[in-house]
Amino acid sequence: MKFWTSTQKNDDKIIAFVNDTIYKANPRIDDIDKYILDLKTKNISYPAFLGIPLRYISQINQQENKKYIEVIFRGDTEHLRIENDKQRSEVFEFFKENIPGANYYIIKQSKIQAIKAPLIAIVIIVIIFLWSLIIAIGIESGNEYDVTGERYHSIAGIVLIFASLGVVKLIAIFGSLLSIACFSLYRKYKNPVIKNSLIINR
Repeated sequence: MKFWTSTQKNDDKIIAFVNDTIYKANPRIDDIDKYILDLKTKNISYPAFLGIPLRYISQINQQENKKYIEVIFRGDTEHLRIENDKQRSEVFEFFKENIPGANYYIIKQSKIQAIKAPLIAIVIIVIIFLWSLIIAIGIESGNEYDVTGERYHSIAGIVLIFASLGVVKLIAIFGSLLSIACFSLYRKYKNPVIKNSLIINR
């Protein structure tokens, strides 16, 4: 059995490895010792503890700049929240050394992979902006527009709503969105994801 405790606000208060199961619990700080005693005496009951048996786990990841360890199991994901870098690395290393059948990999994202999502966002923003801008200019020139069947929840309807705000507001809104997307692209390009990963074979 191995356990880690924390009193930090954003941390899971207890993380434990007992009988081939990863547990986490978030009692009041005053109750941490009681919960640890429950672990030692195997008095582990739900919902006091969330337990994930190793037989369900397919992958465990520790990504740089993330304050948690990601546990992937049965198509779901759970985060073990640990703010302290040293303790987070200690927990991951323990899993690495003590989980049978776990193969360790360092996964490095390429710069192209890193910018894919923000690049798609930029393309979508530009397309909607240009479409809305053309209609906005037309509206200000006296043209009238409507959506077929008045389905304003469609993409055309959304574009018409944006266009109705006017050219100036449209430029301000999409300028801000484009700035955010470009900053995200730059940040992801400069800092592609690097993560330590345990792939658990059955």
